[in-house]
Amino acid sequence: MSSAFENTIFEDPTLNVIHLLNSIAQENPGAISLASGRPDDQQCDPALIDRGLAQYKQHVAGTEQSLATLLCQYGKTSGIINGILATHLRVDEQIDVSNPENIVVCMGFQEACTLTLLSIFEGGGVLLVPDPVFSGITGIAKLLGIKIIPVPMATFLDPLALRNVVEALEARGEKTKALYVIPDFSNPTADSLSYHGRRAMLALASEKDFFILEDTAYRYFRYEGDAIASMKSIDSSRVFLLGSFAKSIFPGLRMGYVVAPEGAEVSFSSRLCKAKSLITVNTPALCQAVAAGLLIENDYSLKGLNQTRALSYIKKRNHMLECLEREFPPKVGTQGTISWNHPAGGFFINMQLPFAFRYCDMRECAKQFKVIVFPTCLFSLTDEATHQVRLSFSNATASDVTQAIRRFRAYVESRLRPKA
Repeated sequence: MSSAFENTIFEDPTLNVIHLLNSIAQENPGAISLASGRPDDQQCDPALIDRGLAQYKQHVAGTEQSLATLLCQYGKTSGIINGILATHLRVDEQIDVSNPENIVVCMGFQEACTLTLLSIFEGGGVLLVPDPVFSGITGIAKLLGIKIIPVPMATFLDPLALRNVVEALEARGEKTKALYVIPDFSNPTADSLSYHGRRAMLALASEKDFFILEDTAYRYFRYEGDAIASMKSIDSSRVFLLGSFAKSIFPGLRMGYVVAPEGAEVSFSSRLCKAKSLITVNTPALCQAVAAGLLIENDYSLKGLNQTRALSYIKKRNHMLECLEREFPPKVGTQGTISWNHPAGGFFINMQLPFAFRYCDMRECAKQFKVIVFPTCLFSLTDEATHQVRLSFSNATASDVTQAIRRFRAYVESRLRPKA
């Protein structure tokens, strides 16, 4: 019987990224991890649960709705806080959702993404993704049997080069149905799409008749420069906005949402709800109530709710950059071989190495040097980024970062040392 299950989709490395990370950490309990993309443990305050729920109870008390029915019964498939989310989107993003029922509340980003892909890819088509890219989207697409075309990040961020990719697919009879993008501080590379790039991507979507899946997970963690308008606020008719509270409140809520395109010929909100009704029925009302209450408490603004967190993350990013500059100073003859970006937001710094760094190297580094860093190539479908590592500063203390970067320098030096 075992042979019947060999070489299945579940053996695909894309589906094993999170498992690999967890197993490395378990095998090396003494290692400091800069690999996890978790938000800061210090920001996961259980008091937020009580505060959010109390605020939501107060909100419902001013209406004719029954709190017992809202919180204890099966709820609407689309959600019970859609109007509150619509107000949040208007306050923070200048997005006017004409009908709150176009919002479907989901159990985190992963469900939001799954429902969206199910609603779009009936009858085939191609999904374009940047490469490297967050493995959640590619893993779901593979499970659903959707054809994925990875686009090198430099090409993805270049409007003309991206157009050439879409037109080349079109020329060989392949239809681009959707494109996935994290326009603000992407995972794993922390790249952002410029305003010009966003408008060009939207224009291409309109011309070639495909949809954009806009993931806003890191949008409220900008540390410098002016915010760039969300793609949904520029053109609602082409964008599925995939929102999540995992970073902006805390992951344990498992709360996210989809805002379907408005003005489309197909009622995508109806498709999303039909799929959700067969998968999770509805999103837990208690989780919705907590998120809604916290939004109300903060004048419907996630930006306001996350001001203190953002200041904390700025310090974390700056400290990691200072450690990198101290431990990896430029040396004569090696200029440019070791470098890193200076992200304006998000949770990650992407580092370029003069040698390949893969899963086996991550294991060696963790075991021998007691530091865990994540190979960026594990997020790639084309074996790109083999000389890069993703360093996460979001859930590490300053002392841990100092020690971890020092240990990683020792590992790098060992790799660069001439063999006897």
